[in-house]
Amino acid sequence: MDIKEYISSGIIELYVMGLCSPEEEKELEALRPQYKELHEAILQYEKDMEEKMLQYATLPDAETDKQILQQLASLNTPVIQMRPVQSTGRKFNWMRSVAAAAVILLGISAYLNYTLYNKTKKQAALISNSTSSPLPAADYTVITNPAITPVALYGVGSHTICRCTMFWDKSTGKAYIMIHHLPRSSSSKDYQLWAEVDGKTVSVGIINDAIRGRFIEVTNVPNQSIAFKVTLEQAGGATQPTLAETYLEGNI
Repeated sequence: MDIKEYISSGIIELYVMGLCSPEEEKELEALRPQYKELHEAILQYEKDMEEKMLQYATLPDAETDKQILQQLASLNTPVIQMRPVQSTGRKFNWMRSVAAAAVILLGISAYLNYTLYNKTKKQAALISNSTSSPLPAADYTVITNPAITPVALYGVGSHTICRCTMFWDKSTGKAYIMIHHLPRSSSSKDYQLWAEVDGKTVSVGIINDAIRGRFIEVTNVPNQSIAFKVTLEQAGGATQPTLAETYLEGNI
């Protein structure tokens, strides 16, 4: 298992807030003793959560309470029952109304991220089992290689709904991109992948977003890349990214 990918999937947030399923909880608790970094990530998130909640220790007025409840009702979000937190030496006012709203929104974000993580794994499995897919068998070996580096690409700005996942094989310089949600480019526009290398933005190449439901292969990904972005450029690509047209970003 790629434990770093598992940690970044959102499962820790769901676990700490009591929102994961019994099966997911059982799996995480079985993995926790095996992976020190997983255990430390859980403790760190619990600490971060505590600090966030303490920021809202002041009780809002009745009108603010009412507005928060109305906003939550409009989201059609199920009520989350939270257990009191016991702590020696200090007493925390955890479930103030604003804090409750923050927890619910964090839970929604973590759930969406974890759903994307599971969906990506299922899609990769379906593709690798398909006999009709045009991808060569060697590509399946790369995708399922535990040394592969997964990079989650999230939508930015007004494109927050956009999502893609990239599987990067550093040994070959190839990467495989799966589109989860990305508007189709037009005949006059192309999506272009960029990498951040040594403080500079380098063009990797054009993403053929006409391909949907299977992996899009890109080549010559710089080995020292630490982050990626996808912009929408004029057909054929650009020498520098148009930052105002950035659709996706992701860090290693």
